[in-house]
Amino acid sequence: MSRQMALRVGLLIALAGILVTTWPVMARPDRLAAQVSSWRLSSVSDWQAGEVQGLLVANNSGGELRLDAEASEGSFISAPFETAFATNAAGAIWRAELVSGTDVRLELRARATPPTGGDDDWGPWLPLVAADEPPAADAEAMATAAPLALPEDTRYLQLRVTFTSQIPRASAVLNDVTVTYLATQITPPIFAAGLPQRPILFGQPVLTPRPLQIARVDWAEPAAARPDRRDPRGVVIHQLAIDVPPAATLAYLRALLVYQTNVLDWDDLIYHYIIDSEGNLFEGRLGGPTSLVRQVAGSVADVQIALLTPANQSLTPAAQSRLIALLAWLTQTYNIAPNAQQPTANGGLRPTIAGHSEVSPAAVDPYPALRALLPALREQTDTATVRARWFFAEGNTAGYSQRLSLYNPASRPARARITFLPTGGQPIVREVQVPGSGRADVNVNDVVPGANSLPAIVEANEAILAERSMALTSDIDSGPGIDRLSRVWYFAEGSTTEQTQTYLIIFNPQSSDTRAQITYMERNGAIFEQEVQIGARSRLVVAVHDITLPDGTRPLADTSFGARIIADQPVAVERTMRFGPGGSGLHTGRGIDTLSRRWLFAEGTTEGEFRTWLLVLNPNNQPANVEASFRGPQGVAATRRYAIPPRAQLAIDVNEVVSDLGFATEVTADRPVAVERVMRFAGGTVGTIGVGARAPAYRWAFIDGRTSDATYYLCLSNTSPLSAVVTVEVIFGDGTKTEVGARVAAGARYTLALHEAFPNETAVAAIVRSNQPIVAERSIYPGGGARGGSATLGIPLP
Repeated sequence: MSRQMALRVGLLIALAGILVTTWPVMARPDRLAAQVSSWRLSSVSDWQAGEVQGLLVANNSGGELRLDAEASEGSFISAPFETAFATNAAGAIWRAELVSGTDVRLELRARATPPTGGDDDWGPWLPLVAADEPPAADAEAMATAAPLALPEDTRYLQLRVTFTSQIPRASAVLNDVTVTYLATQITPPIFAAGLPQRPILFGQPVLTPRPLQIARVDWAEPAAARPDRRDPRGVVIHQLAIDVPPAATLAYLRALLVYQTNVLDWDDLIYHYIIDSEGNLFEGRLGGPTSLVRQVAGSVADVQIALLTPANQSLTPAAQSRLIALLAWLTQTYNIAPNAQQPTANGGLRPTIAGHSEVSPAAVDPYPALRALLPALREQTDTATVRARWFFAEGNTAGYSQRLSLYNPASRPARARITFLPTGGQPIVREVQVPGSGRADVNVNDVVPGANSLPAIVEANEAILAERSMALTSDIDSGPGIDRLSRVWYFAEGSTTEQTQTYLIIFNPQSSDTRAQITYMERNGAIFEQEVQIGARSRLVVAVHDITLPDGTRPLADTSFGARIIADQPVAVERTMRFGPGGSGLHTGRGIDTLSRRWLFAEGTTEGEFRTWLLVLNPNNQPANVEASFRGPQGVAATRRYAIPPRAQLAIDVNEVVSDLGFATEVTADRPVAVERVMRFAGGTVGTIGVGARAPAYRWAFIDGRTSDATYYLCLSNTSPLSAVVTVEVIFGDGTKTEVGARVAAGARYTLALHEAFPNETAVAAIVRSNQPIVAERSIYPGGGARGGSATLGIPLP
């Protein structure tokens, strides 16, 4: 006999009489098996043994209850029933015939000691609420979806049935009731807080953190039927109106599992997740959120979440916080808009995050306090969803002026949360409202002054873009943060020549320490390796120019190199270089997380006092062949080919290839390489480094920028065989916008001087759109270059 057939037979036996059984729910040996038994009322003698008011006991079908002919309300209270063992939960299955305008309400109460008459020592009457679907073995019956939670020493039960009718001489008919009671107590009690918390494993990675849950295997028997699967389109929130202390939570969950699978013969728990009043999140139904539940009326493909909260109470702060975290992760993982509506089977609409009663009108839950909270929960879910995360490994307000610029491309406002992590101090959090289609700036020196180590994480509930600007009085640098952590990072440029100082900044945002290996690859082919450790939620600064061996030698003194960093966990890595007299020159920025056989640069110049180099790192164990093409306003001006030995750096002096030209560059290689561009001017005292693009794009964004006391250029490179029509949307600090247009010839570069079109603007953001894929970079020179400059690739937009 199959397990499913055996359960169906067991249910039919339970409906016919008393059944006592044990069911090994818990997989761990320190937990007891469940006891299940039942009490049935169906005959004339069963009904007459109780207290009947306004009802008629009929002999039809062996015994049934109905209203007296002239009564509109009546009740039945059973004689007390002694259970076969101390029980902690009970549910019911009943058969009733309902006609329009009539109703039957069932309630149960419990006590531990023998009744002495009256209501003393009885607990309150607890409603037995009908489930949306019947037991699997009896499609004509009604049943409670979840058992009532009873005191763990319960030995006596009493049933009350109330009939009502709004139609004269019409009555519902009750044929039989089977009360199933369970003993799932755990001795000694096991508290949920002591069980392992594991991240939910289902769903593809998203930015919103995976909530921690108590896995089914850690609290209950993991075996279940293989479910049908479908990606969820919404969420349904149930309220199980039970009130149990923390020591009894696991015992109740165990009873819930036994009741739904063994008594109702459903394939598994119908709740994917369960949250108790302490905020513990339990994995319920196995198979994850895609496991289809068919026992909730009006719910086609939803994640079912049950909250263990008394009917007259709202959620505790801990439960609400955990629910919002779960909803934020679920809705982002399965692309469910928290505040949207979705069609119902009857042609109407319902919220994507809905209360049980919003999908099944006959449902009574959620109860009023939680029902009133639903709109706020949807809004809080939307706010808690992380749709953008940016990491900044570099940060210093002791010697630099630092600013973060945020742009929100969405039409509605975004809430950004900036977390600064000063070394040796507590995290400092600031929340910033970023207007729809607008920007916001944060002066970091005002938030955390005098900090010489200040990594930061920017998160937002919209897909905002984030840039950081760092400035000396003599030079500046700006560029986007890191939007994706990686275990492997590359830098094509690094130097300790002419007193240049190179710093590698490794930021570990993980909750545990990590180790990393740094491999330095010099221009002459020499290799030096270094092992480092980075603490949890902190950064490490490697001063390459100061690396000293035990014998006092400096292995990387007066040399040029590229570098590769491989960490045990995903990290964010940036590099800062200071050069020129007294460290007057500055450039800083993110590393390269993906090698490529093609690199594209829109900016580059050998005009005037500018000197430009291309740095190519070949980290492979085989030689690499490289071709560099330089395109001016009229197309290709020159092409050169180079061979790079294994694990070595190549420097291309572009001034020796093309002179007095503003150009774009395309570098191709027969192996994946890393390429950066260096521009120096003012006698080499200031300059900038830029990372190339691996592919052109139709849209580019630039967040930071100004034309007040600065020259601002947008460099556009069209690598396609067709001319490109480009529109630049310019957003000013007060939120106003305007547009300028340009046409870029096929295979050519175009330079747009925004400072000439919009002078004296203190804040300028730009969104570049093109009908052909292009590469776009921004160059800013404060004081017309008298105080350095910065050139950076834009942020590609989808």
